[in-house]
Amino acid sequence: MRQLSASCALVAALVLATATPAQVVVDHYDSMRYLDNSSDPGIGLSWVQGTFDDSGWNTGTYGIGFETDTGDSRADVLIETTVPSGTRSVYTRVEFQIDDVSAVQNLFLGADYDDGFEAWINGVQVFCSSQMPTCSPSWDSVPGSHESSNAPTPDVTPLQDISAAGIGALQNGTNVLAIGVWNRSGTSSDLVLSPRLIVNRPSVAVTRGPYLQQLTDTGVIIRWRTATATDSRVHFGPFPDELSQTVDDPAVTTEHSITLTGLSPNTEYCYSVGSTTEVLAGDDLQHFFWTGPPAGTRQPVRVWAIGDSGTANADAGEVRRAYERYDEIYTDLWLMLGDNAYDDGTDAEYQAAVFETYPRQLRTSAVWPTLGNHDSRNSFSDTLSGPYYDSFELPAAAQAGGIASGTEAYYSFDYANIHFISLNSDDVDRTPGSAMLTWLEQDLADTLQDWIIAFWHHPPYTKGSHDSDDVGDSGGRLFDMREYVLPLLDDYGVDLVLTGHSHSYERSFLLDGHYGISSTLAPAMVLDDGDGRLSGDGAYEKLSSGSAPYEGAVYLVAGSSGKLSGGTFDHPAMALSLQELGSVVLDVFGDRLDASFLRDDGTVRDVFTIVKSTATPPAAEFEGSPLSGAAPLTVDFLDLSSTNTTGWSWDLDGDAIDDSTDRDPTFTYTQPGSYTVRLTASNQSGAGQEQKTGYVCVSGSDPARVAQLLFGDSTTFSWSAASLATGYDVLKGDLGQLRAANGDFSTAITECLGDNDASTSAADPSAPGAGQSFFYLVRGVSCAGETGSYDSAGAQQAGPRDASIGGSPAACP
Repeated sequence: MRQLSASCALVAALVLATATPAQVVVDHYDSMRYLDNSSDPGIGLSWVQGTFDDSGWNTGTYGIGFETDTGDSRADVLIETTVPSGTRSVYTRVEFQIDDVSAVQNLFLGADYDDGFEAWINGVQVFCSSQMPTCSPSWDSVPGSHESSNAPTPDVTPLQDISAAGIGALQNGTNVLAIGVWNRSGTSSDLVLSPRLIVNRPSVAVTRGPYLQQLTDTGVIIRWRTATATDSRVHFGPFPDELSQTVDDPAVTTEHSITLTGLSPNTEYCYSVGSTTEVLAGDDLQHFFWTGPPAGTRQPVRVWAIGDSGTANADAGEVRRAYERYDEIYTDLWLMLGDNAYDDGTDAEYQAAVFETYPRQLRTSAVWPTLGNHDSRNSFSDTLSGPYYDSFELPAAAQAGGIASGTEAYYSFDYANIHFISLNSDDVDRTPGSAMLTWLEQDLADTLQDWIIAFWHHPPYTKGSHDSDDVGDSGGRLFDMREYVLPLLDDYGVDLVLTGHSHSYERSFLLDGHYGISSTLAPAMVLDDGDGRLSGDGAYEKLSSGSAPYEGAVYLVAGSSGKLSGGTFDHPAMALSLQELGSVVLDVFGDRLDASFLRDDGTVRDVFTIVKSTATPPAAEFEGSPLSGAAPLTVDFLDLSSTNTTGWSWDLDGDAIDDSTDRDPTFTYTQPGSYTVRLTASNQSGAGQEQKTGYVCVSGSDPARVAQLLFGDSTTFSWSAASLATGYDVLKGDLGQLRAANGDFSTAITECLGDNDASTSAADPSAPGAGQSFFYLVRGVSCAGETGSYDSAGAQQAGPRDASIGGSPAACP
């Protein structure tokens, strides 16, 4: 999987290039150093100087603070780094780079904060908020009250023009922004600081985006909205300072859309957006994307799915923040499962619930939505009009794979070896023979992808805030999708269905052929009634590779990404039901799909796995690291077996007894020795085995001396194995030269015949000439590189001789 450590994605000090007119140089998520104060740190204001030594401070990430209130308006949604409650002030310092101060035209600073803040650049004060009682604060100054936004994303407005003081404080190279936040009392429930510093703020404001649409292996659509109408330009390239390619649109508009084509597959691009005269956003490390792989490619894919997320409140923010903290894997694409903007799907609600809640995701990963009932209150599929259709550009003409649907109301696309289908469960005809179902069958029949994942809003099975047994629930939409759509999905081997609508998380068993109310669920319709967990009852297994009919699908209700509602949660098709906020994370690689339900507090509350090609036994393979060292040695093992594996048995110490059934175990070797490792990888059709002899070598001390160094003839000799030695160094020297040099081995050694060679014999084809004689020295080397002393003819020599040998250019390493 792609890690967030590639060229464009590095979260580090940002660079303002001479020719780049706009940069956010300090922002939320940026790394900084901080000192939290509940007592006087005794440093006065020395900490604001650029030369101040902050190496002893803690390292953290903006925003910073604490929140003890558990009500609806919680500032902890803004907090990435937590300090103790009762903290009176927090001092922070962050470095940023300016290549050329003469290129800086203006400087703006904003912050989402509670209760007061002040800022300095290289020791020069550039801003003091009105709440602060003095602009020369002490550690416990008492500001007036100011509430942070408590929003899912920081609200740093109004931006303050600090150009007058700030530009003069800048210097070429490294600069330091020192910014502190003060609390109005030691008993306050919250303290918050999330700043933003902008160099060369553009004259035209970007009010939405930029955001990505229709990302494929060779292209992408980049959209944004501006407060003032301009023409459109996108710069793109491999690095922020190498955006050498440009695409323009001369039309003057506030709704900008630029399509990039001819891109290279599986490639990272950085970009900026703006007009032909000005860069408005991007050209930095935060604006990038990866093109997808060609359709059919088997490589790791990360998918994020959120349902009913459109609340624009702290709950949605916490779900998003939990995902951002989950790991550092790049999100290849994300799905929105409907009700993307509450309550009525207006443009203003889309602005708050989508574009202001997920700015980080929108600018780096393509989003693929489906229509929910709240979205359709102001958007209409018959005319493809309204905020939903105005906000998104969806592939009606099969621009991203699949069969053209002819409408943005439902569509399909390919990514790697996955075929995705977005259906409309709300405001189009859902009955057999309808345009959508006719297209759906054609699309299913056409795909050759290994996996098929379908998503829409109204769930076919639920006992949450909606009841799929009630034919009248939601105007019969749940009934229609179960009765009319699911038979087609079973006919063509759909693997996973994602929905929302019920504000909960519900996950089914592996099902096939269940199209009625819950009481009609028969045992034969549950193909696997286990928990689907590798650590539990085992993965859900499907015999075929690719799509095959009637091998079952798992159905997820993931409608708790922004709100929770009640329910009985007793549908018999469900393996698990949770009334908890969260989102779904999918990891797909080859014949294996892993799904996780990630709670808003960052805990994983459900996992399950679907494995395909289980009619074929897996091929076992593995690697470990480190493979040598002194005891005790802890080795991490990584399973590299084919992706249709469902079980693992490891003999890690060569004693023919299994030590672990984990996929990727860790094992500590406490005794010196050479260890053989065996992995047996299995599924329902059989097992494959890989054994690596002497794979792990654990040393305990220097090898014993070599003994019984014996000559077979004038050119061959051998010795007995030395304890703890896994290889041997063999030296050859000129005996006459040794005598002439009074025993100086560094001048007498002529060559290394064996360098850590495992053999206990050596050969020297060079016979001595008349009056010439050779000598040979051998020492043992352990797997950790520990060496014994060189020996000759079985007599161990003194230690200082080894040091003198080491000085010889012909000696072994």
